[in-house]
Amino acid sequence: MFIPLKDTNPALRKPLITYGLILTNIIFYLLSYVYHFNSLVFSKTVFLNDLLVAVPTLFTYQFLHGGWSHLLFNMLFLYIFGDNIEGSLGRRFFLVFYLICGIGAALSEVYLDPYFGLDGPGLLIGASGSISGVLAAYALRYPKAKILTWTIFILFLEIRAVWFIGIWIAMQFLFEILTPNGGTAYIAHIGGFITGLVVYSIYHRYQLSRI
Repeated sequence: MFIPLKDTNPALRKPLITYGLILTNIIFYLLSYVYHFNSLVFSKTVFLNDLLVAVPTLFTYQFLHGGWSHLLFNMLFLYIFGDNIEGSLGRRFFLVFYLICGIGAALSEVYLDPYFGLDGPGLLIGASGSISGVLAAYALRYPKAKILTWTIFILFLEIRAVWFIGIWIAMQFLFEILTPNGGTAYIAHIGGFITGLVVYSIYHRYQLSRI
């Protein structure tokens, strides 16, 4: 168990986009009890055979979740790390950044995971890939920030962000190696993380230094 509880890094501005994303995810999850969002799920089969139909699902899949635990863990990570990156990037670009990371996560799952869709249509849902990109940006922008972490061995521990996020991404690689055909899209997490590293680095070079 390796769960962040809060960070010691105050937000630069009120994180309206972060709160809006959390609210949107919750609303979509509640509506899923009434409506079937099958057409909003990302499908590898559809993507490879009908790109025009599949492109919108590169965005919509990011707001769907398979259960309360899936939703709550994702929203916890977004709540803790999203506000600071929104403050760093600005509200409009943060939303673009978030969605781009989700797209990078889905494309990584399609092209880099040989088990994804092997015995079926290859369905992907969840905000994990998008939030992985946010974690990557946080590690670059605030490496020394402290993350209060609940672990199974040491109940509460303050860990520097670069170490917390470094351990987290290492765990994604490890889980992918140990359970390559499991039900969790670890390749999407890794792909979203790498997308976040690249996009944030480009933005930092050409924009952040002039803010």
